Amino acid sequence: MIPDLGVIIAAGGSSQRYGEKDKLTEMLGSLPVLLHSVKNFSPLVAPGNLIVAARSEALDEYAALAAEYLPDIAVHFVAGGRNRTGSVRNALAALPLSCGIVAVHDAARPLAGGALLERLVCHARACGGAIAASAVVDSLKLADENGRFIAAPVSRERMFQAETPQVFDLNSFRQAYSVLGDNAPTDDAEVMRLAGYQVELVKSGQWNMKLTSPEDLDKLKKFLEHE
Repeated sequence: MIPDLGVIIAAGGSSQRYGEKDKLTEMLGSLPVLLHSVKNFSPLVAPGNLIVAARSEALDEYAALAAEYLPDIAVHFVAGGRNRTGSVRNALAALPLSCGIVAVHDAARPLAGGALLERLVCHARACGGAIAASAVVDSLKLADENGRFIAAPVSRERMFQAETPQVFDLNSFRQAYSVLGDNAPTDDAEVMRLAGYQVELVKSGQWNMKLTSPEDLDKLKKFLEHE
């Protein structure tokens, strides 16, 4: 356990790109998608320091799922805001820590593990912020203004795909949100960068796919079957 670690799991999305169902309540192995991150991170988090920010209309359902599948894990649910930024603000306000480290994670990345979170915490302590990321391996092209034809190649040499968890010094993170106010972007690493803080890219080194479509769920299920 890391006593000064707070974990915020962002679960406030509308799942519009997924379809009619709520992707976070879909079963993945023995747990709903939402609860994989809770289970994976809970051994590192003291009671009271694990916050799930969700849509108001989903709070009761999510809390019931947690009570059913993970009855021994203390999870505090809070209502999200109008967007991800508002949800993170609400979760920060509910976090009882006055200092330490905070991790923000998308519930839609259910396979991120505790070992990855521990690595990110170590890097964040050293420089103030660190995020899981993977190097871009595909060729990149810049489209023309109509988005139809290739305008130019783009070097992938320093390109990374941002993932979660994203981990920061708690006081710096709160300060960054305070400085940017309503102008804060939806990516927490960008919130920190715009507020003048450095954020380190840490290669996740694991399959950390984000669930966006039903086809993604099939891929996640197949990956778990062969683990």
